[in-house]
Amino acid sequence: MMLLDFAGTVFSQGKSSPRFLVDLEHYDPFIEGPNTLAEPPPHYSPSMLAPKKLHKHNLIMRTTQSTLPQDTGDTSKPWKVKTICDTCHIHIEVQVDSTQGNLVKSAVCPHGEENPLHHLRYDPQKSQSAMLSISGNPRREDIRVFECSANKCPTIVTVIARCPILDKHLVELLINPVVLKQRADAFQPEQKMCEEVPVNRKELTPSLVLSTLNSYLKNALENPENPREIPRGNARYRATLSDECAEIFKLAHFRSDEGAGSFAWLPPPQIELQNVESMVYRDGWDMWEEVKVLYDRHKGSEGEPGFYVYTKKELDKANATKHPLDHVLFVQKKNSRKFFTAINMILYLIGTGISLNQNIRWISYYASLGSIAEFSDLLLLWAFSRQRTCDPDNASYYFECLVEIANGRNSEILQLEVAKLRSQGEFTSMDFLDAARALGIENPNTMDEELVIGIFRARLTDSPRQEAQMREHLSIIGKYRKSHNILQVAQKAFADIRGAYNWLAVSESTEDQLIIAAYQVRIQDSPMDESVAKDALRAIAESRKSHLLLSFIDTGSIYDVPPTLDTAYAVLGIEDRSIDDTLILSLFDLRLSDSPSQFQDLRAALRVIGESRNSVQIKNFLQTGQSDAEKKGSAEWPVGLENIGNTCYLNSLLQFYFTIKPLRDMVLDFDSFQEDEITEEVIQRKRVGGRKVTKKEIERAKKFVYHLRTLFKDLIASNSSSVTPEHELAYLALVSSKDEAERRGSLDTSNGPHLLDLDTPLDDPMDIDPVSDPVSSDKHDLDDNSSETTLVNEPHEPSPCTYSEDTDYVMLSKQKEESKPDGKENMPPIKDLDHPFNSQKDDSTGTAPLTPPPELPPPVPPRPEKTNAGTDINLAFGRQQDVTECIGNVMFQIEAAIKPLRTDDNGEQIDLIKQYFYGTTKQTLAFPDSAETRTKEELFSHLLVNVAEGDRDLYSALDSSFDIEKVDLEGREARRYLSISHLPPILQIQVQRVQFDREKGSAYKSNAHLSFQETIFMDRYMDTEDSALKARREESWGWKEELRALAKRRDELTKTDVSKDISTVLDSTREWLQEIGQVENDMSVGPEVTFALEERANGVKDEISIIEREITKLESRIAQQFTDLRKNAYRIHSVFIHRGSFGHYWIYIYDFRKGVFRKYNDTYVTEVVDVSEVFTHAESSPPTPYFLVFVREDQSLEITESVKRVIVSP
Repeated sequence: MMLLDFAGTVFSQGKSSPRFLVDLEHYDPFIEGPNTLAEPPPHYSPSMLAPKKLHKHNLIMRTTQSTLPQDTGDTSKPWKVKTICDTCHIHIEVQVDSTQGNLVKSAVCPHGEENPLHHLRYDPQKSQSAMLSISGNPRREDIRVFECSANKCPTIVTVIARCPILDKHLVELLINPVVLKQRADAFQPEQKMCEEVPVNRKELTPSLVLSTLNSYLKNALENPENPREIPRGNARYRATLSDECAEIFKLAHFRSDEGAGSFAWLPPPQIELQNVESMVYRDGWDMWEEVKVLYDRHKGSEGEPGFYVYTKKELDKANATKHPLDHVLFVQKKNSRKFFTAINMILYLIGTGISLNQNIRWISYYASLGSIAEFSDLLLLWAFSRQRTCDPDNASYYFECLVEIANGRNSEILQLEVAKLRSQGEFTSMDFLDAARALGIENPNTMDEELVIGIFRARLTDSPRQEAQMREHLSIIGKYRKSHNILQVAQKAFADIRGAYNWLAVSESTEDQLIIAAYQVRIQDSPMDESVAKDALRAIAESRKSHLLLSFIDTGSIYDVPPTLDTAYAVLGIEDRSIDDTLILSLFDLRLSDSPSQFQDLRAALRVIGESRNSVQIKNFLQTGQSDAEKKGSAEWPVGLENIGNTCYLNSLLQFYFTIKPLRDMVLDFDSFQEDEITEEVIQRKRVGGRKVTKKEIERAKKFVYHLRTLFKDLIASNSSSVTPEHELAYLALVSSKDEAERRGSLDTSNGPHLLDLDTPLDDPMDIDPVSDPVSSDKHDLDDNSSETTLVNEPHEPSPCTYSEDTDYVMLSKQKEESKPDGKENMPPIKDLDHPFNSQKDDSTGTAPLTPPPELPPPVPPRPEKTNAGTDINLAFGRQQDVTECIGNVMFQIEAAIKPLRTDDNGEQIDLIKQYFYGTTKQTLAFPDSAETRTKEELFSHLLVNVAEGDRDLYSALDSSFDIEKVDLEGREARRYLSISHLPPILQIQVQRVQFDREKGSAYKSNAHLSFQETIFMDRYMDTEDSALKARREESWGWKEELRALAKRRDELTKTDVSKDISTVLDSTREWLQEIGQVENDMSVGPEVTFALEERANGVKDEISIIEREITKLESRIAQQFTDLRKNAYRIHSVFIHRGSFGHYWIYIYDFRKGVFRKYNDTYVTEVVDVSEVFTHAESSPPTPYFLVFVREDQSLEITESVKRVIVSP
């Protein structure tokens, strides 16, 4: 069974959801003692003391602040239950989130027999214990995060506990009779009091004081728009609370107003009271709940109903209609009952046959298994199995727990399972001690390994007939101590190859497949013998030189760490790593014939090389021993493309376009779509990419689509597993008409068509060129259209969503990415498509022209001009092209070759390409001191995201393009932001990986990880008039501004010229001064100096800690701000991957009909077994996503078709 493991952590035990609920009832992180929720229970021993009896919470649900599903098992959104204990007043919030599922984690527990309940494991990396400052008084908040260990369950449970806001002293001010009597004595009414105010001090009861405070808090919290102030001279206030309770009002964030003759408590600010995430909102509601609980306690004792307590009539009614859990949960509180019902709904405890006895005692054996005493035998076995798998280091103790419970229950089912497990090698700690005594070993826990092995061998010499039993004893000791050396000695059951055959119960004539079957049967019957079985199988495989057996062994990963890639090439004697796979296999055979004894080492080296190359040929050889297997096509499988010379990226792009059904159908039926005759009228109206298209370009484009049609037909009909693209197709795709025209004049074309030299390795595939002058751009003129890229006319800073072929790098010194303006097929704004946005071309309330700002930002360093005059255009073809260059050239040529469906007001061609691949962004300029708003719409073919700042998720990267920013326009400050007015059916996202380091004056590739889900939701970026969504965006922008300020301050405290944070520098200075004072007699350093340095260093550390916590909270808020908006859903379709700088491209494409990812790696198309290969990359120099394609979820089957095959026999 696969289980979820936390990154960078060891295995850890967990607990079932019923155990979780039991522990939650005793959870109090603010008192000394064990943390029953997060800490594992201690192992039981007869000498252990009984655990200190813990206070058991009677948790009351705060219904107005809890969000619950209508039905049990609803996981459509995160749910939360907020509670308060009516005894100790601790506040506990339980959040359950099962919404972050993906292709891997897609089934919420309970599901199937293997997952009848959630099994929750504590994640210390995501948990924290924090100190929050409230009016100068510390108030602790404890956060514990748990994740379900089931491999397909995405559920995360978060428990947030806060200590009471009213401490014991403040409570005494409200309920202590002596304090109240003194307050009544001190009250001297200046006028006749209203009827509610007690004139007689004996009537000043706790319930009256609490009722008054309740009314004040209720007024502020339930009426934040128009709360009333509290006059401190008011008779009722002075009689019941007075300024003796001023600290209580301050903790509730009331403000004292003593000016202008008004002497009152002012309620907290309205904006804070309405912000559910604010400290003011939280503290106010917490205090109000505590006051209501105190009121119930005192008023309820008089037989009258309170806020939560049932009256006798209500209790009788409740008992008449019992909840399914009422027989074990004696309910006296309305909201306490609701709390358990809520927990059952979100953690699925109902319907499992589980009884939650609220008086259950903390029994070590049950607690250690993460279970409760009321579990059935089958549920207990499930808990044991899950715990043992999650925490294998303590497997023997979990087995001991199961043994004791089986004996205590006298359960036949459990005892039979215990016997079965013993036969498979399971043992308890008592078995370990018995095994040691049987071998005469004292202190088996601490005795040296060699001494243990020596005693065993001595006993074996004395009693050879007891070898099997003694090996079993030694094996138990080795497993308990996790000693590889002891286990190796215990399990060495054969001395030679004949012994290996005998141990597996096979003969030398047995076929390889039957030997593998015998091996599997042996370890299935006795899993503890697996290591011996592997040794026997390995001995037989090496003796036979069997590729099949060795491949089986390698697949199981049972040997030591494989050699490095450098070592692997050295073992095979390969110096030129560019040789093909066939030659590598020939060298392997040659080395094997020279050194047959090194068969295993040579094979390990070959495996490493094969994996580094993603070579199917080498993989097939390792599995079958055959290197020349015939490659035949399949009617159910896509066809690969041969690499004809650094064309791996083009191959990926062509495979992607082939799976887009409307585009493929159009190309196959090109005769119906093409520009039939290129007349003068066609030339005059033909505008693609904001410019006119020439006759030569149309002819060239038609030629390209003809070749593309030929390729698509081959991909459909070929009976081979791969086809070879035509060289002319590759040339036309990779070399634009402009590049061809610019270079044609310097080439001698009199000798006929170009001869394409596709095997010459040339420029960097990532198009990273050396930069000789990273500042000056005087020699490079800007395109005429560049001033149209933004509303504020910044020609050097295009919109992140605007198509630009020449975007090669971004500046590290700029927050926003900068790029050169497009000089090729750049798209001007198009506003005449068949979309709703056309009805509103300009929302500007003014008529001021869009003029440039007074100062332009510095230009991005230009690409240097190539200085090698002798470079042939054919050599340029051998370069691996930049993603957007190739895509732009291909899209331009397809559009140039086909007839328009119509043209827009600017004469731009509207066609199938624009219908499916282009969307529209809306740029908005708003002026803070004016009602004037300017808008502008632009077409985009892809969105651009940047990873210059390190690892990030896709939403965070997209936010950088759509977040608000301040600009200077016409001498006025304006707020500029981007939204999407129309989304295309096919959404393309380019990942900007080539960066420019201004300090070093060079470009480099960023390998930062960009995480993304298989489904993204674009609602948060849509143009909208919804005021609620606008408010959310504003709130998110505000949080990000806070985040940037915190990050800046953190950098100030942690980054210095000496590469050490300030606290370390201060500590080092203090230590140096102390040492100098001890060595130099004539130099005295006063203690106040070192004390001040220490205090400052500690202050810096505390500030960094606070900043880190605040950053974590803000990042969490930002991440959750839009998770409920899910109307515009897009599913991942294609992921373009690049490895290295002078590296290699391939593509992953999702088949929506089959539900699988395939990897298209030039010639080879293989199914992705583990989808994490597509989404995560953990290597130090990993393959990185370079271009992402999503399709509308509701149109995925209409738009895409990964397999279209009608094989035609030759």
